[in-house]
Amino acid sequence: MHNVKEETELQVITPNEPGILGRVLGTLANAGVNLRALRAQAEGEKGIFLLITSNNEKAEKALKVLRYKVKTNKVVTVEIEDRIGSGAEIGALLGNAAVDIDYCYGTSIGAGRALLVFQTNNNKKAVETLG
Repeated sequence: MHNVKEETELQVITPNEPGILGRVLGTLANAGVNLRALRAQAEGEKGIFLLITSNNEKAEKALKVLRYKVKTNKVVTVEIEDRIGSGAEIGALLGNAAVDIDYCYGTSIGAGRALLVFQTNNNKKAVETLG
């Protein structure tokens, strides 16, 4: 079985400008917040960050000081073995359960493990399927 749970992700909207990644991540570091997973992209004039952190309350407070817009989303996280095919297996399980994935991102968490983050049309069913 996988270590799977529903968690809260922070969505942070910033200006899209040089140095913004360093500012966002530096703000978290200065607040003593560990970053567990990150997705960042630019959409025109906006930077959009999706963050899984060790302490969302501290992270949100620190980021709002900089006047960044912060909201929360419910997501599913699953810790998997970091090996060829692990992600495909998770994708197949969710597909077979008719769970639609809106987006996904992931990161290595060391010691041969990886963390995948999913926003789905049915997080409860995704957790039950993968748990």
